Amino acid sequence: MTVLDLLFPKSCLGCGKKACYFCAECRLKIGKIYQICPVCGKPSPFGRTHRFCLTKFSLEGLFSFFVYGGIIRSAIHKLKYKLVTDLEEEFWRLIKDEIERKEPNIIFLRQFMEKEKPIVVPIPLHWYKQRKRGFNQSSLFGKRTACLFDLSFSDKILVREKNTVSQTKLTQKERQENVKGIFCLSPNIHNSLFNILLVDDVWTTGSTMKEAAGVLKKAGVKKVWGITIAR
Repeated sequence: MTVLDLLFPKSCLGCGKKACYFCAECRLKIGKIYQICPVCGKPSPFGRTHRFCLTKFSLEGLFSFFVYGGIIRSAIHKLKYKLVTDLEEEFWRLIKDEIERKEPNIIFLRQFMEKEKPIVVPIPLHWYKQRKRGFNQSSLFGKRTACLFDLSFSDKILVREKNTVSQTKLTQKERQENVKGIFCLSPNIHNSLFNILLVDDVWTTGSTMKEAAGVLKKAGVKKVWGITIAR
């Protein structure tokens, strides 16, 4: 226990019990997630894009760890909007525990990382928003993912050119319009990028990640997968 723990004691985001952000009882209540095709949104083994859904500019697949609700939603909200950055370490341990499970989707994810060796690229924030917040939560998650699987990480490939309004209260159509043309490829990046793993915190309609994937594909990237903490 540190001095900060004494001054600002941690409490479970689910039940309020002191000492940690994710108590054992509340961890058991986290909803089990099934993987989906990122194009049609229907169930798909391992999160692969259905063959009949795959287009030239779509994601090859999507993997998410948790259902976006309950304690997971509270954690992401506090990290993003309340800037409770000390929960990031504990949050990552929760994700790492999922990665170490011997479950078919997780086994596929580990094998994919080892075989494909994608470059891990976070969905970027606009420079103004990142300066105001002080960090990019997708970068935090992306760096840890890259380190765990011994992958390359780069937050210099994608650039967010436009500072858009928050997606949280927009309809699906409004979300799609809101993210059109917001990303570009860094001028210092060559087209010899073969495989990219796009990282974001939450998949709702997928508008942001789909827009980013399209930019990468149009620039010559051959394969783009997505990974999110929650969906």
